[in-house]
Amino acid sequence: MKKIIATAVAAAFVAPVYAADVSVSGDVEFWYKDTNSGESFDSGDQDIVVTGSETLDNGWSVTASLEVDGNEDGAVSDSTLTIDTGMLTIAIGDAVDPAYLHYDEKSDVAEQGGTSGAGSTNTDPLHTLAVTLSPVENLTVTASRSTTNDDSDAATLSITSYAAQYSMNGFSVAYGVAEEQNQNVNVSTTSLSYGTGPFYIGYESISNVANVISDDQTNVGVKYAYGSGNVFYESGELKDASAGTSTQTTAYGVSYAIGNLNTYVLQNSVETSATATDNQTYIGVEYKF
Repeated sequence: MKKIIATAVAAAFVAPVYAADVSVSGDVEFWYKDTNSGESFDSGDQDIVVTGSETLDNGWSVTASLEVDGNEDGAVSDSTLTIDTGMLTIAIGDAVDPAYLHYDEKSDVAEQGGTSGAGSTNTDPLHTLAVTLSPVENLTVTASRSTTNDDSDAATLSITSYAAQYSMNGFSVAYGVAEEQNQNVNVSTTSLSYGTGPFYIGYESISNVANVISDDQTNVGVKYAYGSGNVFYESGELKDASAGTSTQTTAYGVSYAIGNLNTYVLQNSVETSATATDNQTYIGVEYKF
């Protein structure tokens, strides 16, 4: 009997065995770029993501991820904690986008270059709490609150954002808005996309880029999957209302993949109202694991 009691007491102090599933993923990318002003060789994405997830006894799903982004300046880490209750999803972290960015970049089809998703608020948020739910079939709604500083001794600004997306039969339409503290105008995004078989087209419109009134941006992207890769075309225009100028960017090219190894060649052209067109040729390789 004493042995049984001693065994039970000892077991109570043994560290529990957690049932979380842990995985590691990432990607490494390098590219060569030839421009009007010269040549460069640089790295693109260099990410390692460690993810742990499990289903709790009450049926909720919990996922935590730690992402390390590397470049020539060093490594930066971002983390996210996601709780899915079935009725709603709560995401917290410095790798969580504000609501208005949850459904954007529908036109982002080019491997490099282009202007898709370039529009944002005046200040980049550092931490975000986002809540997503689906009140009716095919409709997803997200609300978020972000802060722009994690130092309690410095000034901290807040960004409140809302967005919604409706999807059905390959078609999606989304709208989002961000209200940044101490800014007189709000950034808003509208996006459309349609995909069927190997064909995809996406459109995005951003109003008041960086909280500057009438600085608007539009983007369109078209992609065709031919089997081993994609043929893509992306075009966008960013208007500077105060200067009366605009910047037009066009990217087109082709990618070819063998397994998780992807290669691409593309031409990216940047034309502004005040300067000559900058023609850029990219040759890149990326491996995902």
